[in-house]
Amino acid sequence: MRQLPLIALCLLAPPAMAETGYSCVFTVACEAAGGCEPAAIEIEIGMGEDGILAFLETDATPLPALSLSDADSSPFTIATTAPGVESDLITIHADGTALRSRHPANPGSPAFTYFGICEET
Repeated sequence: MRQLPLIALCLLAPPAMAETGYSCVFTVACEAAGGCEPAAIEIEIGMGEDGILAFLETDATPLPALSLSDADSSPFTIATTAPGVESDLITIHADGTALRSRHPANPGSPAFTYFGICEET
């Protein structure tokens, strides 16, 4: 029996292992009780059988996310948090427009709201 190269085995993953989700770009950042300015923030949200993971920074480890709505509903909303760091609430509407609010763990730091677009992956 001829063995398939490892890369071919990875490409033949069963559908249950495949992940879906969203790729988002936020282009405006507004500080709570402050002004707004341009931003360039990209995030990924992966949804699989094991739950939802949010990749909120390029080099950071993914955070588990809690869905606050059904994945097929509009708007689709998730929340993330990790002890001692900020928490995020991300809402994606049917037309792809998205809102992300970031709440810092430090009460002296301002909260930010980001506006952008998400596409299904």
